Amino acid sequence: MTGSDYGAVDFQSPVVTLWVVGLLLVVAMGTLGHAGWRRSSHVRFARRTGRNTDPQLLRDTRIEQWTGYVCLGVAVVLAGFSGLGAWQTHQNVRSNLAAKYGVVSVENARWNGGFLMADLRMPDGTVLQDAEVYFEADGEPLIGDDLFTPGGGL
Repeated sequence: MTGSDYGAVDFQSPVVTLWVVGLLLVVAMGTLGHAGWRRSSHVRFARRTGRNTDPQLLRDTRIEQWTGYVCLGVAVVLAGFSGLGAWQTHQNVRSNLAAKYGVVSVENARWNGGFLMADLRMPDGTVLQDAEVYFEADGEPLIGDDLFTPGGGL
């Protein structure tokens, strides 16, 4: 197989996208909370005194609420993209390992720095416990002796 035949392995983008989702959720919750507080404070004042201190305030709180809803919507869409990207990367990890080494299944996968640590089931039924897998920039997986050969990962 050539390098262009391997699927992209990108673990960074889904994680960064989740951080952006987290920030958008904080902004949305703060904006919606502030808009709700402003509106309820204004309505309480208007009921208590019978006058409206700022006629533009209710319009401003609606704009603030819609800003919060837009942030929530964008966060939901980005969370979907993040989940889809992570799923696609995990599919590519499995297919790349199957294409190069004939790996039947990848279990107990976890990351240790730049290496994937996983139990790899080979076609003959043997299981490589806690095998270290390194991925080249083009998605090519390297395990075992391939890691330390010239042109290999390390």
